[in-house]
Amino acid sequence: MKNRSPKPARPAPALSPATIAISVKLQRAIAAHQQGDLQQAGLLYLEILEVEPNNFDALHLLGVYALQSGDAQAACDLIGRAVEVDPNEALAFSNLGVARQRMRRFDDALRAYQSALRINPEHQAALSNCGSTLQEMQRHGEAIAFFERALRVKPDYAEALSNLGNSLIALKRPEEALIVLDRALELNQAYVAALFNRANALQYLNRPDEAILSYRRALLIDPGHVDANFNDGVCRLLNGDFENGFRQYEWRWRKEAYLPLKQEFGAHLWLGAPDLQGKTILVYSEQGLGDTIQFCRYVKLLAGLGAKVIVRVQPALKSLLSGLPGAQQVLGTGEALPAFDFHCPLMSLPLAFQTRLDTVPAEPSYLAADPARVAAWQAKLGPKTLPRIGLAWAGSAGHDNDAARSIPLLTLMRLVGENAQYVSIQKDLGALDRLLLARQSALLHFAEAQTDFAETAALIANLDLVVTVDTSVAHLAAAMGKPVWILLPWAPDWRWMLERADSPWYPSATLVRQPKAGDWDSVLARVAAQIAQL
Repeated sequence: MKNRSPKPARPAPALSPATIAISVKLQRAIAAHQQGDLQQAGLLYLEILEVEPNNFDALHLLGVYALQSGDAQAACDLIGRAVEVDPNEALAFSNLGVARQRMRRFDDALRAYQSALRINPEHQAALSNCGSTLQEMQRHGEAIAFFERALRVKPDYAEALSNLGNSLIALKRPEEALIVLDRALELNQAYVAALFNRANALQYLNRPDEAILSYRRALLIDPGHVDANFNDGVCRLLNGDFENGFRQYEWRWRKEAYLPLKQEFGAHLWLGAPDLQGKTILVYSEQGLGDTIQFCRYVKLLAGLGAKVIVRVQPALKSLLSGLPGAQQVLGTGEALPAFDFHCPLMSLPLAFQTRLDTVPAEPSYLAADPARVAAWQAKLGPKTLPRIGLAWAGSAGHDNDAARSIPLLTLMRLVGENAQYVSIQKDLGALDRLLLARQSALLHFAEAQTDFAETAALIANLDLVVTVDTSVAHLAAAMGKPVWILLPWAPDWRWMLERADSPWYPSATLVRQPKAGDWDSVLARVAAQIAQL
C-alpha cells in the first residue's frame, strides 16, 4: 500500500462574536466561583444558559453552585442535564453522585459514581465518595474496598483515611482504625472528621479520657459539631462525670432524629427553673423502653416540688406506670395531651435536678407489679421447688449496638441446668429462638402471654433472680428491686460506666462484664459458677 501524504489541516472555523462572548463570560463566572463569590458566579452561569441552554460547563458548574448553596435537588437536576449533554466527563458524574448522596438517594448516587469510574477508574473523589455512600448504607465491608482503591491511587488521601477509619470502627476493629486515623491527622492536624472518628475508636476501646481529649480538639476547631458535642457528653457519662456529661447530652436535640419532638413541644422547656409550685409539667419518653423505666424515677421528685406531673410514655409501658409515684396522669404516645405549663423529656431530668454520681436518686425499688397479675402468674408457673431464674438474651434489633450486647439463645442455653427452674422473660423471639424453645422443656417460655410490661413485671415478681443482657428487662427487674445480673459487652452503654460491678442507679443490680470484646464465654462461665452457689 502506498503511503499517502497527510492532508493539510483545515483552518479552524472562525468563532462568532456570540460564542466569544459566552466563553469570556464563562471564564469570568469560573473566576468568581473560585474566589468564593458564589452569587456572582451563579448569575453569570444563568446568563449563559439563557443563550445556550445546553452549555455543559454552565449546567455542571451551576449545579456545583447549587450543591454548595445547599440545594441538592437543583444540583441533581442541573448536573443530570449536563451529563446528558456530555456523558464522558467523570467529574460531572462524581458531582452528580454527591448531590444524590446528599438527598439520601444512595442507590442513584452509587450509579453516578460507578459511571465516573467507568470513565476514569482512578477518579479519587468518586472512589472515596462511593465508599462513604456505602458507609451510609451500613455496607462497611464494601466501603472499605473503595477507600483502599482510593488510597492506592493517592496514599496520602486524608479523607479516604478518615472514612476508612470510620468503617473499621463500625466493623469493631478500633485498633486498626486508630492507625489510619493517626495517619490522616499527620497529614492534617486540624481535620475535624478524623479527630471525631479517632475519639470514637478510643471510646470503643474503653479509653474515655483520651477520647474526650480528641473530641475537645475537634470542638476547638468546630465548636458547633453536633455529634462531637453529643459523643463528648456520652463519654463523660461513661466516665462518671454526670455534671458535665448530662449538660453535653442535651446536644442530642440538635440531631435530625429529634426534630419532630423539638417541633412538637417548642418553648417552655423546664430544666430546673422556674418554680413548679402549682404548675403542670409534662414529661415524656424520647428513646428506648429501658430509658423510660430508668428515668421515670424523677417523676416523684417533680411532684415533691409542688408540680402536677403528666407522664407520656410508650403504650407498652402505660399500664405498668399507671401507678408511678408522683404521676397525676399517665398517657400513651399518640393520646391527646391536656394543657400544661412546662415540659421536659425524661432523659433531661437528671440535668434538671443537677444529678451527680453521689446524688443519683436510687431507691431500692420504685416500680411494682399488679398483685392480681402476680397471682395469675404464680398459678401459671405452679409450685416452686427450686430457685426460679429468669433469662433474657436479646435487645431490640434496631439498637446501634445490639450485635455486641445480645447473646444468641443457643449460647445462653449452656446456663440452663437442673439446679434451678429457668424461665424465659424474652418477649420478642426470633425464628431460631422459637425453634430452640419448642425443642426443649428446661426453659419455660411465655412470650405470647407477655402482652405488655405490666405482665412481664408480674412474671418477674415470681422469680428469685433475673439474668439478662442490657435491655429493657434489665431496667424493669432492677426498678422493681429484684436481684438482677446484667451481662455487659466490653464497650457498654454509658449508664453502666466502666470497671465496676454495681450500679449507682440500681442497688439490686450486679454487672458482669466481658473481659474483652466478644467474650461471652468467660461471662457465662462466671455466671454459671455463681448460680451453682445459690
